[in-house]
Amino acid sequence: MSILSSLPLIRVAEIKVEGTPLPDVTFSSLAALVPEGTRHLVVEVNAAQTYTERRFCEVILNGDTAAHYNRREFVASGSTVTTTSTTNTDIAQGVDIPPSNAGYGGGYLLFPFAFRTDNLKLWQSMGSSLETRLQRHAGAWESTAAVDSITLRPWQNVPGGFNHWATGSIITLYAVDEALLATDRLPDTQSKKFTFGTLPTDANHLILLMYLRSSHSVSTRQGDRVYQELNQDSASSNYPVQRFGGEGIADAKIIDEFYNEKRVGWSTAAAAPAESFGNLVVMYPEYRSTDFHKPWISQHAAYEDIFYPVSQENGRRRNTAALTRLHYFPGMGGESYLPGSIMSAYKSGTPAARHVVSASGEASVTLQVPAGSVGLRAVVVARTNSSAEEDRLLIELNNDTSAASYAIRRASAKGELNIEGTHETMLQTDNEIGVIPGGGAEAGQYGCGALSIIRHAETDRHKHILSLIGAASGRLALYGGRWKNTAAVTTVTFKPKAGTLFAAGSVFELIVAADAL
Repeated sequence: MSILSSLPLIRVAEIKVEGTPLPDVTFSSLAALVPEGTRHLVVEVNAAQTYTERRFCEVILNGDTAAHYNRREFVASGSTVTTTSTTNTDIAQGVDIPPSNAGYGGGYLLFPFAFRTDNLKLWQSMGSSLETRLQRHAGAWESTAAVDSITLRPWQNVPGGFNHWATGSIITLYAVDEALLATDRLPDTQSKKFTFGTLPTDANHLILLMYLRSSHSVSTRQGDRVYQELNQDSASSNYPVQRFGGEGIADAKIIDEFYNEKRVGWSTAAAAPAESFGNLVVMYPEYRSTDFHKPWISQHAAYEDIFYPVSQENGRRRNTAALTRLHYFPGMGGESYLPGSIMSAYKSGTPAARHVVSASGEASVTLQVPAGSVGLRAVVVARTNSSAEEDRLLIELNNDTSAASYAIRRASAKGELNIEGTHETMLQTDNEIGVIPGGGAEAGQYGCGALSIIRHAETDRHKHILSLIGAASGRLALYGGRWKNTAAVTTVTFKPKAGTLFAAGSVFELIVAADAL
């Protein structure tokens, strides 16, 4: 999955195209549709289109089809990773959709603070047209109106001008579960920065949803880095981090650098368009553990007129102590955060299945999928005994060990300090689904990330898989593809690719959504 969908979710509505293909689907009267107190929305798309080639789906908010939208695209296809942006268009992008003869693809769209009326509406997405094209989008609607309806339709600018959702397409609306909100934080009264001095003791993972605008005011730099200090550790050398994303309006480029830096993402700043806030989702998996350095992984986007980035970052604190205090501040010129900025810390909830690798190590881990579950996702924190610095994570569904049963695209980046990084994309020849450290990596370094098996219980389609799993300062990788089988998924198995054992303390966990349908 994307880290965007690692937030605790409740399924609240669903539309399935049955019989005749449909031109669009709409969730309307949203405030009345979702549980009281809902602030953030996630849309899951598992769909195909009637046009014969892959295209993205269009996003229309509140029925507005005027030129009020902006978008950033980050794409991996063929052997190339690229990024582009478009401003002042009459529609925006959601996720990539395959043609109906290829199967059902798509992904996730996160709409943070959908019902506020003091913010431009920004959303992030991650998805794929199965193994053909892997993408991240950042969309912005230049309106402060509360979101009352979300319409999704396949891209209409095709030969003949006719493109519909294919029969069997399923679009699901989730609300972020506010029952699992640990706490909200506004900027501190004096410093105008953020501090979490007390963390929950009843969760395995902590997910922070950040909505930020820095006081940095320079017209040529309308954003700001978001810095963190964990347990009051201020030494930059203790925070190795790998970036991978796209940015730049006048000069579009792929960002793939490695740093020793306290950064966790990017926000807008005072010179950005009014009411525009940067959105970050940051996961701290196993934050109470003392077995390994504290890893984290983020996805973020910010609408402004200079960089307009969409990106992911993965790093760690070089210390095994449990996290007890989190502190955040602008990292590149800003002195504080402006009004409207907020951070919300969510707990991960009770896992549907969980396994911690024993002291002697284990060759594989198999987790049982609960019957009747929805919104199947997995969280991984792991390392192997491979002699190399880097190993890969393999997945097997229903004990299917055949590499030919999987078709998965990878896009990844790895950099070295003070040297521009390298990035790549390719269609895998096996069932690789993540990058994790091997035994040759720095002691205490465990990789982390998350994956989704979308519509895992359906029996009329191949299973769409998305993941974002990195080595926590080594290679950072995104994956999109499918298991070429129509069976409902009942077990999920993880194995090292080069190594023979997962290291002691490695954690594998399944999470599912609550269900209000």
